[in-house]
Amino acid sequence: MILDEITLHNFGLYDGRQSITLTPASQDKPVILFGGLNGGGKTTLLDALQLCLFGGHAKTSSRGALAYPEYLARCIHRGSDMQEAGVRISFRHTVDGQEECYVIDRSWRLANGNCKERFEVLKNGSLDPALADNWANQVDDFIPANIAHLFLFDGEQIERYASQQDSSLLIGTAIQNLLGLDMVDQLDKDLQVYERRKRVQEKDQGAQAEIAALDKELRDMQSGLQSLKQERASLRTHQIDRKQRELVQIEDKYRKLGGDLYDQRVSIEERLAEADKAVTANAGRLRELASGALPLVMARVLLESAEARDQHEEECRRARDVLETLRTRDQATLKRMRSQFKDKRVGDTLKAFFDDDRAERESLSKKQTLLDLSQDVRSDIHALLRGDIDSLVEESTKQLRKHKKLEGAARKARAEHDSIPGEDAIAELAGKRDAARAEIAKLEARYEEMGREIERLERDIERKQQSLTRLHERDAVARRQRDDQERILRHSTRVRATLESFRSAVIARHVRRIEQLVLESYQQLLRKASLVTRLAIDPVSYALTLYGRDAAALSPERLSAGERQLLAIALLWGLAKASGRPLPTAIDTPLGRLDTGHRVHLVERYLPFASHQVLLFSTDEEIAGDYLERLRPWIGRTYHLTYNDDQGSTRVVPGYFTAQEAA
Repeated sequence: MILDEITLHNFGLYDGRQSITLTPASQDKPVILFGGLNGGGKTTLLDALQLCLFGGHAKTSSRGALAYPEYLARCIHRGSDMQEAGVRISFRHTVDGQEECYVIDRSWRLANGNCKERFEVLKNGSLDPALADNWANQVDDFIPANIAHLFLFDGEQIERYASQQDSSLLIGTAIQNLLGLDMVDQLDKDLQVYERRKRVQEKDQGAQAEIAALDKELRDMQSGLQSLKQERASLRTHQIDRKQRELVQIEDKYRKLGGDLYDQRVSIEERLAEADKAVTANAGRLRELASGALPLVMARVLLESAEARDQHEEECRRARDVLETLRTRDQATLKRMRSQFKDKRVGDTLKAFFDDDRAERESLSKKQTLLDLSQDVRSDIHALLRGDIDSLVEESTKQLRKHKKLEGAARKARAEHDSIPGEDAIAELAGKRDAARAEIAKLEARYEEMGREIERLERDIERKQQSLTRLHERDAVARRQRDDQERILRHSTRVRATLESFRSAVIARHVRRIEQLVLESYQQLLRKASLVTRLAIDPVSYALTLYGRDAAALSPERLSAGERQLLAIALLWGLAKASGRPLPTAIDTPLGRLDTGHRVHLVERYLPFASHQVLLFSTDEEIAGDYLERLRPWIGRTYHLTYNDDQGSTRVVPGYFTAQEAA
């Protein structure tokens, strides 16, 4: 992992937006050196790095017991007009030989007393919301939070790691995290909790009693259902069927006495009345036809003769009316013809024709007229002969046929009416029939009610059976659970014993390697190379024991303050090597409390080799003068944290302390 850049926006002492390039200049120059006076923002920069990476899980120097939102609010630069801040880090990480670029941007804004955080992750230049949402777990793939203190630490605070108690805690925590034993311990605790929970679980003592009570209730219900079914069957066979046979016999006698006609007497009387009414109405229609022109049907020949005579008399009357007119016309016509045509024969021929025609008409005019019919009479005769008589004949024939049918229906209805027996003749049988029908209806109602009761009982029995089945299943599950519980408790005890054996074996196996790495680191840093010849870590208590040249245990109190600080650094360095992770290392005030010899060793033997990327935060009294010159071959970049007391803010500028400032 390589940190390429960090950008601070209104964070702590850093006003505005400031970006710092962190990429090492080359592999031979892994050190990025920051110079700043006390209170100038060195620790703030280290806190920003951890905060951006780990968020609420970051172990920063100034948070203390503050809630995370309150801590974020206090990180906003006090002199800023905008109540917002943020930290942005870009880095590279290689997985399976493939280098990938990441940018993580954590910002927050204070509004209405509430601090709202926004977090984004870019992978290879593209936003990755899923990675951002799961960053608390994904960050462990880059720099696990539980071993971050091995790579990001304050030199002034690490001397305490050299004490017996603190070194044991540091080593134990590191070993747990490096080897993943924290999961083993958590599993052991979970198993203990599970065992306690299983042992205090109460057995269900009332399950069998509940099953027995429900089973007895179910048997009683089934017995009652069977009795009800038998009673219902007996009701149908011995009562309803017998009563229905008696009713059939009564109804047969009733029918033979004409009871059916008596029951239908009202409708029969209505039909008879309607038939008589229809006969009377149709007879009226026939009388209407007879009172009209219908009788003239019998004198049809006379009507036809009268019509012919009337037509002849009409011709005679017309002959008398036109005879004189024709004579005048004929004379005028002949006179005109003779004046125009010279041929006498034409005139003679036309005169002969006119004379014959007048003679014929004169003969007609002399005949006697007897009828002298008026125009109305003549029209009536014509209408009768041209259709009215035929229509009357057809209508009368139709009405006569209908009348015969109506009379037949009336006779039938009267015969049926005359067949109705008297009330006294069938009263007794009618009473018996009605009584039998009422009793059968009552029995049928009882039969249906018993059927509904049977259905209700069957539903109740089905529900009870389901409840009993569930109880049996729960009881079976409970028995299996009790068996499983006993088996699980046995196996859990064995598993915890196995875990303890595994834990001890893993620790014993890796503790030797950690001892060697820490010893090599410590001997490389010590001015007295033979001061410590052997180092041992107890695999149970993680107690650190040093051995001198005489193979005797060396008490930490015999070490100077500088030697104890170097021991703490050696512990961190050795544990970092043991982690096997190529992670950047950030060290704040690395030379505090060290004498000249130890400082030289730390500058020459540790700082250039602590990691492939080393961020050093130094005051003007630490990496300065000869120490700066000794470290310069490995320094790739330098920055100066300049604090402006008037503005209350720090600016990051390229370069380092001047010779006058570092003096």
